[in-house]
Amino acid sequence: MIRIAIASLLLVSGCSTNEVTANNKMTQKVVPLDERTIISSLGKYTSLASNLAELENTSPVIVEVTKNNEKQTVIKESEQNSMPTEFYTMSSVTIKDIQKDASSSLKVGDKIEVMENVATDVLIAGEKRTLTFDYYKKMNIGNSYYLYLRNSTSGDNYVLTNAFLSKYPVNKEPTNELFLNETSSTHSLENLDYQDLYEDLYTEILQENK
Repeated sequence: MIRIAIASLLLVSGCSTNEVTANNKMTQKVVPLDERTIISSLGKYTSLASNLAELENTSPVIVEVTKNNEKQTVIKESEQNSMPTEFYTMSSVTIKDIQKDASSSLKVGDKIEVMENVATDVLIAGEKRTLTFDYYKKMNIGNSYYLYLRNSTSGDNYVLTNAFLSKYPVNKEPTNELFLNETSSTHSLENLDYQDLYEDLYTEILQENK
C-alpha cells in the first residue's frame, strides 16, 4: 500500500516541523503549539499539472465516483510522540462513470479504494486536530466526485495523480468550501497560487461534464 502520492513533503505547522520521507515517515521537531485546529503541510512536488490537458494526460484513470465509507490510519512511533509519523484516509468509492481507463480493467459499479492524505480528529497534545497537505479536504461520504487516479505502486488501491488537483465535486461547491480553512491558518503565496489553479481547472471540468 503506498503511503503518499508524492515524493517529498515538508510539514510546517504551529505545533511541529516534520520531515516526511517517501514512505510517509516523519522525524519530529517539536515547537510551541498554537490554537490551530488544522495542521497543513506545504507539498514540495516534483511536478504538478499546470492545465487540464496535462492533468488528463498524466492520469491513467479518470472516473466519476460516489464515496461510500472510509477507514482512517494514524500511526505514532510511541505514546510520547505528539505528532503521528504516518496518517491517511482510505476511501471506498463506487464508480458511476468512466472517462478514461488505460488498463481497460474497470467497469461501472466497481468499488475501489482511494487513498487521501488527510486525517481528522487526531488527538495531539490533548486537542483534536485535522492533519492534511496543502489544505486538502477529503471527500464526504455520499457525495460524488471526478477523480484523476493511478494505481498504487503497492497494494490494490488507487492514489491521486496530481495530489489536491485530482479531486473535484460533481455538484458545484462554493470556492471557500473546496479546501480546508480556518481564520488562524496561514496560507503561503505558493499555496494560494495552486488553489487559484484548482479553481480554474474546476471550472473547466464542470463545463466539460455538462
